[in-house]
Amino acid sequence: MKKFKILLVIFLLPFTFIMYYLTSEQYGISAYIEKQKVLDDINNNNAKIKSEIMTYLNKIELLKKEIPDNDLLNEKALETLGISDKESLVINIENL
Repeated sequence: MKKFKILLVIFLLPFTFIMYYLTSEQYGISAYIEKQKVLDDINNNNAKIKSEIMTYLNKIELLKKEIPDNDLLNEKALETLGISDKESLVINIENL
């Protein structure tokens, strides 16, 4: 009977630890799912940032040429200085 109790403890102890770690909030399946959600959010933010970087790199390349892009120059002059051509129509959508 004593051997049976010892064997029971030896076999049940690992099983109880496994069940504890599968169901605990710090190490369990719910923690894994939560960490996956956080990782997906980080990956989405990284994708947005990469697309913004590519947009800015494209604009920098347009300005680095010997003959810079006139539309981009006019856009930057309007943003920084508030100056535009007489014939151009400017609609500020930020204050609508």
